[in-house]
Amino acid sequence: MKTVDLHAHTTASDGSLTPSELIGYAKEKGLSAIAVTDHDTVAGLDEAVAEGQRLGIRVIPGVELSTRVDGRDVHLVSLFINWKNEEFLKKLAEMAVCRFERNYKMVDKLEQAGINISRRDLEQFPKGQVLARGHIAQILIERGYASNLKEALNKYTVKGTVGYVEKEVLSPEECIRLVHDCGGLVFVAHLHQIDPKDPTHCVDICRRLIEMGADGLETEYCEFDDQWHQVTEEIAMEYGCLRSGGSDFHGSMKKGLDLAVGYGELCVPYSFVEAMEEKLVKN
Repeated sequence: MKTVDLHAHTTASDGSLTPSELIGYAKEKGLSAIAVTDHDTVAGLDEAVAEGQRLGIRVIPGVELSTRVDGRDVHLVSLFINWKNEEFLKKLAEMAVCRFERNYKMVDKLEQAGINISRRDLEQFPKGQVLARGHIAQILIERGYASNLKEALNKYTVKGTVGYVEKEVLSPEECIRLVHDCGGLVFVAHLHQIDPKDPTHCVDICRRLIEMGADGLETEYCEFDDQWHQVTEEIAMEYGCLRSGGSDFHGSMKKGLDLAVGYGELCVPYSFVEAMEEKLVKN
């Protein structure tokens, strides 16, 4: 069976592989297609698409947009986008400025709380790279404040912790409109993460996003257990919407998680891409 991975990150945001390295690894893993979906940036897409053409592997241009519903952070994986669209690029540039300012505020709060970190630490990363919480978490791990990414994020950067700073984001309606205006499709990503302590709220928010115009949701994801597979599949069937899925690969940033297979059992069929293409033709 032909397989794909429709959720992966590069050094353009918080992944550890460059766009070219990611595409090369996708080829090595035997994928028929891969989507590059960096956080709020399309900076890696030119390189990724060019490398895909060179290696003969299909690269689907994408981005993972941040938004908020009911005070909960929500990610929207957007695929088949025209990443040259001027309005889209303008909005992404505005979001990058907000993200830059937020990173500094988070580091300031952590330093004031007695943690060995400062703004100077953020300057070690390449200029032009979109920095995210994962980069701050990486510094904290290196200095012994946490043993892995999940622990660092949950202990120091989420709501209620010493380093939390709310991120300025676009509304979900604006995200959906922007993606549709540049020819793309919108998918609710890893819905179980929206409100981990309230699965019912996760589902409710997902439903509302689809009703707002999102084209579908991830029904295959590296962290889904049997229950979440069933829940997401039932939503897809109820709304007759598209399915997507992926590993959320970040390279060395997420230990034990691999491209294409996630934590070992992930398998995203190429038929998901074919269904997306059918909708794009109709649109």
